[in-house]
Amino acid sequence: MTTSQTQSALGKKILITGGTSGVGLETARQLVAVGADVMVVGSGASKGEEAERSLNEAVGTGHATFVAADLSSLAAVRRLAATVSERLDRLDVLINNAGVISTKRVETVDGNELTFAVNYLAPFLLTNKLLPLLQRSEAARILAITAAVEPIGRFPWGDLQRARHYGGLRAYAQSKKALAMYTIELARRLRAEDTGVTANVVDPFLVRTALTSADDVPLLFKLARPLMIQPQTAARWVASAAVDERFAATTGRHIMFGHRAPSPPGSRSQRTASRLWNASAAATEPGGG
Repeated sequence: MTTSQTQSALGKKILITGGTSGVGLETARQLVAVGADVMVVGSGASKGEEAERSLNEAVGTGHATFVAADLSSLAAVRRLAATVSERLDRLDVLINNAGVISTKRVETVDGNELTFAVNYLAPFLLTNKLLPLLQRSEAARILAITAAVEPIGRFPWGDLQRARHYGGLRAYAQSKKALAMYTIELARRLRAEDTGVTANVVDPFLVRTALTSADDVPLLFKLARPLMIQPQTAARWVASAAVDERFAATTGRHIMFGHRAPSPPGSRSQRTASRLWNASAAATEPGGG
């Protein structure tokens, strides 16, 4: 990180979902190293405690704390939001990074399709619950980590949970496009309300992590492995979007390779985003999942 980025990160309170491995862990490592206080969220206690230990043992002036949460459960997401709100007096940066890929359709405890639940409904609910905490920061940032497959995402409106037409790549692309559209629409609403909170989408391209390198991932990921970058490289771009002053006034945009980039045309439709928002609100209401 540059000197200005280091100064900007000092003392920042940052939450990263999926922060115990892959890009999330490397992003946390880079932010802790330059003085940020980072709360990492993951589902596994042993893995999370090891991540917390390794982050705090590394050279740096920041601090890491692990919080366990199963993001496939809407009740668990609500508990996470309550825990964060109890522990922090403000939140400077929220990074919605957690993600899954499943070649087989799996339903969560709420009856939602797993990929849609973790990659999209969880950040939708968590972000909305944490908005009051974010607004206590002088200049909070919300980042959504999307993927290179975002442009091919489609919304079968009568079957968003893909009970009839499931495919691992289809479900993953749909969830990432939904996350991007929600984030851009959120930025529009926050700007209209003059909250001072920004929201952007970070596309780290194709990253070689356990998520994309498993044997049972969709064929496209297997074919793309030679093009994949290391998590450390992607993490630099995410960390930059989180604290670099270059992005202080940026909102409702895509950030790629450390620079502002054009958003895919299909992710900018306000009409579609509003329809998706309403469907998501209904799905995440108590008893609505």
